Amino acid sequence: MKRPPSTQLLPILIGGALASAGWMQGLSWKNGDSSADKVDSVEIVALQQQIDQLTRENEALRSLAQGGGEFSVPPELVARVESQLGLSFVSTPVVHRIAGEELRDRVKASLEARYGEGSLDDRQKAYQLIGWLGAEDHLTEQWAALRSVGARAWFDEVSAEGWVTDRFQIANIPDQASLLRVLARILLEQHFPMAKGVLFDEEVRARDALHTGVAAAVESKFFQDHARAIGFMSLKEDTEANQLLLSLPPFIQGLSSFLGVEGKTYADQLLSKNRETLIESLRKPPQQTADVMFLFDRATIDRRVKLPDTPGEMVFEDAGGSLGLRLWLEPLGDVQAARDLSEAWVHDAWRLFATDDRTHHLVWCIELRDEISTDQALQAFCSLGAAIADLPDDLLPGHAIKTSQGTWLRIERTSKTALRWTHVQSEEVMRAIR
Repeated sequence: MKRPPSTQLLPILIGGALASAGWMQGLSWKNGDSSADKVDSVEIVALQQQIDQLTRENEALRSLAQGGGEFSVPPELVARVESQLGLSFVSTPVVHRIAGEELRDRVKASLEARYGEGSLDDRQKAYQLIGWLGAEDHLTEQWAALRSVGARAWFDEVSAEGWVTDRFQIANIPDQASLLRVLARILLEQHFPMAKGVLFDEEVRARDALHTGVAAAVESKFFQDHARAIGFMSLKEDTEANQLLLSLPPFIQGLSSFLGVEGKTYADQLLSKNRETLIESLRKPPQQTADVMFLFDRATIDRRVKLPDTPGEMVFEDAGGSLGLRLWLEPLGDVQAARDLSEAWVHDAWRLFATDDRTHHLVWCIELRDEISTDQALQAFCSLGAAIADLPDDLLPGHAIKTSQGTWLRIERTSKTALRWTHVQSEEVMRAIR
């Protein structure tokens, strides 16, 4: 029997589901049996859930139809990736075509699926209360734009599949390189998938930096080999993508740079030793962004922060890590000082919580290596706190102040080596946190 085209599949399936739902509902009305009504209503709900699932799947089918279906990957590129990494694909790498204007929506859907329902919105609220994002920033939209604008190839972390846009031309060396980068990510994901269970963003970012860095090294090697072969190769920068990057919040720019630049430096260091060292690191990926940022052995200090009791309901908890601290401090203008203080990071955690009026509040605790680093960090916190509060003078440690936006902010030194940042919507909530 001939299979219907993908563009016709959803109407057929939904039509059948709706027909079944209507048939069952009709029987329940006809029989007038209340117990049957209860059973049928459960089945109707189940059918509605199936319809919702089919609707979501249709988005993927529509992208495939609009983009031209699956892309045939040249076998020589597959062989090159396998040879360079010393690994073989467990299954044939899948790469789809997609219309360029559709890619951002697909990236956005992938981000939402990867981080879970509502959690990106929770992160956005927390990031704004910490100061990583401004009031007008939109985390999901800006993140998706960063990954999609000007892209010719993209790796989906959720499906472990690749996508090429209608701008992609296999005859072009840069496009081949971008496809190699995606193939490398697929290969790594097949052999070293993400660990199961709840992971802090700190762990995810460190692991993603390693995988992104290895893929960038594969891409870079391809460019080097072709530059030698043809003598010179002009690479035109994607002006649209560069302009977008410069327009994004420094925090999102910093996350991108960490994955693409510092991740590659970290991967290059592993590759410079031997392939076995790289494979072992892929088996046991770095757990902290500091492991990627600082290519030297750091003293291990076993001090973990303890978040205070907070009123209301806990919404979300996570950590910024050494990277989060550095990106938070960099807007003060002294990049080296921000890096030095982030190197002194030991542990941190933040909690987003909500009170009965459904307003959101945040507390962020940071543990540092020594008293001198904590002295410096406290001064920086008070300066940056004043900038976020839009006040002319640095904040005084331990004093709660009302910001120009109507929120309340307090910076405290809770021990010789620990700081706490509290940003809430009311003075009453501030008084409840001690």
